Amino acid sequence: MPFNFRRNPLKIKVPKVLLIDFRPPAIPQEWRSAISLAEELIEGMIQISHKVLIFKLAAKLELQTYPVLTNGLQYNDTTWAKTMQDDKTAIRDANGNFVLADYQRILQDYKILQGIQNLQIDEVWIFGGPYFGFYESRMVGKGAFWCNAPALEQTGRRFIMMGFNYQRGLQEMVHSFGHRAESILARQFDSQEFQNKLYKHQPTPAPKNEFEQWLLDHGTVHSTPGGADYGQNEISWATALKPEWWPSIIDPNLVK
Repeated sequence: MPFNFRRNPLKIKVPKVLLIDFRPPAIPQEWRSAISLAEELIEGMIQISHKVLIFKLAAKLELQTYPVLTNGLQYNDTTWAKTMQDDKTAIRDANGNFVLADYQRILQDYKILQGIQNLQIDEVWIFGGPYFGFYESRMVGKGAFWCNAPALEQTGRRFIMMGFNYQRGLQEMVHSFGHRAESILARQFDSQEFQNKLYKHQPTPAPKNEFEQWLLDHGTVHSTPGGADYGQNEISWATALKPEWWPSIIDPNLVK
């Protein structure tokens, strides 16, 4: 009688999160609180990851201000409220694009690299409103690579900075997390070109690995196979990710 080999269960991951809440006085009171959104995401990711991933809020910064943007400018309550009424007044660059938040400034002002180095935190969740200039996800650290945003090379281990909008809810946060997963897995499997073709609805070559086959079967975060953009159920999509992929999605240092 053959042996019945069983795969060893995956070790539970408990990443420590620094929550940065940019919430100046002009933010409407009816918009969700950062802590309630974070707690909803933590609970959602427990279920989505099949209880492999349990985020822990290790520290929280509550800031009654707007992030400084890469051009050195910064909204105030008056200019931000005006922009919410008419985005033609938004802070833009010479090409007419919205100016993004200065991530280097955030790293320095809140001593994030020190927290990462001292193992006090493993990643950062930033909450803000429209026009605050946050990426959905961005990778920082030595050897950082594209994670739905340009890599931010720094000394020390790699980590992810997630950007969330407190106008939104669990589905949108999982959408952002899904892009993080796609970027990391595409790097791990050397499948960036294959994934890009799917996003552009271009013909793809035959899949060369299990991740590419999975994408053909499940689609991208934006669309089901052959479906329209933004027709994907992000929560179902993330729940279908293979269990053995979760460690590298959680910790990008596991990817070469």
